[in-house]
Amino acid sequence: MVRLKAFINFCIKWRYLVALIIFALCVVFKLHGSSIGIYNDMFANAPQYNAEQNIVGKSRYIRSDEFLVHTPYYMSQNYNNYKKTSNMMSLEGQDMIVGYNAPVLDISVIAKPFTWGYILLGNEYGLSWYWCMKLILLVLVCFELCMIITQKNKKIALLGALLITFSPLVQWWFVPHIVDVFFWGMTILVLAYHFFTAKESKHKVLFSALLPLSAITFVLALFPSLQLSVGLSAIALLVAFLIRDKKQITFRKKDWWQIVLMGLFAFSILGYTLYTSKDAISTLMNTAYPGSRVSLGGENTLEDLFTNLVTFTLPFRQMSYSNNCEVSNFIHFAPLILMLFPYLHKKLIKDKNMIVGKTFVICISIMAIFMLAGFPELLAKLTGFSYINRMDQAYGLIATLFTVWGIDTIWRNRELLSRKRILISTALFALSYIFFIDARKLTYLETWHYAIIISGLATLAYLMLKATPKTKIVFLAGITLLIGVSGFTVNPIAHGISALTSHPLEQKISEIAKADPEAYWLAVNDIKLPALTIANGAKTLNAVNFYPDFAKWEILDPKGEYKDIYNRYAHIAINLTSGDTKILNGATADTFTVRLNYEDSLKWPVKYLVVAGELENENKFYDRIYDDIEGNYHIYKRITENESNR
Repeated sequence: MVRLKAFINFCIKWRYLVALIIFALCVVFKLHGSSIGIYNDMFANAPQYNAEQNIVGKSRYIRSDEFLVHTPYYMSQNYNNYKKTSNMMSLEGQDMIVGYNAPVLDISVIAKPFTWGYILLGNEYGLSWYWCMKLILLVLVCFELCMIITQKNKKIALLGALLITFSPLVQWWFVPHIVDVFFWGMTILVLAYHFFTAKESKHKVLFSALLPLSAITFVLALFPSLQLSVGLSAIALLVAFLIRDKKQITFRKKDWWQIVLMGLFAFSILGYTLYTSKDAISTLMNTAYPGSRVSLGGENTLEDLFTNLVTFTLPFRQMSYSNNCEVSNFIHFAPLILMLFPYLHKKLIKDKNMIVGKTFVICISIMAIFMLAGFPELLAKLTGFSYINRMDQAYGLIATLFTVWGIDTIWRNRELLSRKRILISTALFALSYIFFIDARKLTYLETWHYAIIISGLATLAYLMLKATPKTKIVFLAGITLLIGVSGFTVNPIAHGISALTSHPLEQKISEIAKADPEAYWLAVNDIKLPALTIANGAKTLNAVNFYPDFAKWEILDPKGEYKDIYNRYAHIAINLTSGDTKILNGATADTFTVRLNYEDSLKWPVKYLVVAGELENENKFYDRIYDDIEGNYHIYKRITENESNR
């Protein structure tokens, strides 16, 4: 135990150097947490082609935003020379800032360090750079924020860093938008606090240089569903921290110049980037999905203020009534601390740290009102809350930070809580969870499963409130184990990108695309194929479009009869048919299917098809040029008029 404590203290003291070494080693060995290993499932003979992907853990089909969109989009930029506009997936071109903020060689790249690896080192190392930098910096930023919250209690700050970084919600949604908003929002808060409290000028200069870059990337996440709630909470907490620690503030009149320069720099970069992307953003905002969504709140229940009981088993069991990502949650004790807060406030009313506690309570209360009761439409639009349809996730982050504050406050003032108060609070906490077990939950886990989970949470709550030296150690060990089971096991530890590049079909696509880089492709009969083709350099018209490629659809639909269907962010399934062309709604808001007549397909400038299975009437329109017999995939080339007249 003494050696472990010494090792942890050493790692905390030299955390930036340790982080840099770990990052470098991870990139050298091409480690990442991507689920692109899913592509191996397309090929029964995967091991023959050195396509082993996962070292530990497994790829997740539910993470399609990552392995079907984000990673292939980023990889496709290598074949687009990292230009801002890409024709890899459309005729008109897609703005790649809007497209998951992909690596782009323009002025905004200075504020997007996660993408530098792709530009500097290529796709294989770039993927590792992205995942490892994001994970390591998230741990560091969470630790620094929790150090501010706890007034430099390293033990609790480390716990807070683990609670956030390896929470089920963060791990299930690690890529793309959600964690970016969390990370950059917390980074801005940490940098701004240290800017106002730094004692040395060189540190102020450093923080003033990093702040606008963080603000730029926060804005360019382009995810208003979370940005407003996280941003407002960060501002409120910054004010609370500075009021509490006003004696540490070292702000001088000349520092105003640094603020002005920070603002000018951030606004100039954002102004240029957003102006040059204004048409794409406008198109996205006017789509049927996600642009037309207006949220008034009121869609959650009291249960959503607690950690979801099912979140602990999601890495090992498929969700029965929703999906694993949507029900994943932060692990926190906010309701328990809220029960005790009036008593703590009364006893510690002169403690300046209660300013921070009250700010947390205000933020949580506003979020809870919006989640449970909702806002009138006028109020929602005036406050901007009409854009927020993920308030429960923002609440989870703030509830976790509030838990960190609560643990620190209770442990500093252990004498305030009597044994009776601890027992009553723990019992009420456990009873609340029992109340939330309904018939729907029982379709996923059995009663005895929930009994074990609730007993475990109640035990941890009791140990936390008891706060003796021994119970603190047991609590920390128990909560760390819980984080490990429910968070560490979500994403795999994977190596390289062979699942996307080493199979014969993938290599053939890459070979043809290199020889004929301007040719357009269609990927037919398999929703995974468009991602696979653009990741290997083939310009694929039915790869995911972040906003509609009207130039493409107007050719097939000149009267706009199907506009409500294709005017959206969408995964586009193509099925070729000898019947009439039809565009059909998909099973979800982000999918649709095109039953494309063979002759109509010739209206598009498509030269190659990659097909799961075979085509009917193939010799009339397309000539088969490659067969992957084992996987039953085929590549076809369009027959020209001269060839058809022979």
